Amino acid sequence: MKRFKTHKKRNNLIIYLGLFLISIGLTIRYIYKNNLINNNTIVDYMINDNFGNLKKDLTDVDFILKYAMNINLKEDKIAFSKEDDVKDKLEVPKDDKEEVNDNKNDNDKQDVNKEELEKVVYIYNTHQEEKYKSTYLEAFNITPSVFMASKMLKEYLENLGIGVIVEENNVSEKLHSLNLKYSGSYKVSRIFMEEAVKKTPTLKYFIDLHRDSSVYDKTTTNINGESYAKVLFIVGLENKNYELNLQLANKLKEKIVNYDKSLFRSIYKKSGAGVNGIYNQDFNPNTMLIEVGGQYNNISEVNNTLQVLAKVISEYIKENQNE
Repeated sequence: MKRFKTHKKRNNLIIYLGLFLISIGLTIRYIYKNNLINNNTIVDYMINDNFGNLKKDLTDVDFILKYAMNINLKEDKIAFSKEDDVKDKLEVPKDDKEEVNDNKNDNDKQDVNKEELEKVVYIYNTHQEEKYKSTYLEAFNITPSVFMASKMLKEYLENLGIGVIVEENNVSEKLHSLNLKYSGSYKVSRIFMEEAVKKTPTLKYFIDLHRDSSVYDKTTTNINGESYAKVLFIVGLENKNYELNLQLANKLKEKIVNYDKSLFRSIYKKSGAGVNGIYNQDFNPNTMLIEVGGQYNNISEVNNTLQVLAKVISEYIKENQNE
């Protein structure tokens, strides 16, 4: 008799479990059939922070990089040159070491209020859909792009006290609305630049972030055992005031080389048939077109370089903030 009751309970449990699974299946089918939820929404709800109580948005670059790739945008990690003259610049006199360390600790305790920073840098992507190698973020159905790199550079610059705006408008959509081909991308980014300055007159520096299409060996270097995406500047010679853009590129180049010579590829001067030749650099003398890495670089290599680039740009801005 006891054995019969045990079998009956087990059978009832199996029936209840089966009904429960069927109800879940029918519910999911209903949700998808009526388009009430999609894959991104599901992932969005499944991903939580360390405490499991804060829903994160898939567009939160800081979150995606930290949890998918173990990249922390607040980490300060740059590779200094091995040359003696740069080492000497970094040497701190013994008598001052204690005082410097105390100041460093005080600075570490002070978080930058990014909302209150004056917006002086505008980062945009004329070729917004340029992609990097998809390796780490496949689980999130995300392909790293120059737009993501712009968001990363913004975080690093703001950590250093430089206010930044990243252009959020979609270049492809604007091209389509204006009935322009891909070659009209610079006309679109020019429109966005003009609108940005009208809304935020404090903007002084304009960075068009791209990536190259060269082979991996040309766009990558190794510094202290880590891979970095190389930096390339493009200056259009068909802007009558191109000398000012070239001067800016050379000054930033000097700073990058001080960190490590191999990190910088070149300043590529472009003019003539088949090229743009201006690249909106006539908009402002502080307009720069920077290519970070290429299509075969992964976002980790790009991240390493962006940390250096943020240091370089912030140093230059602070040195010239009264001009």
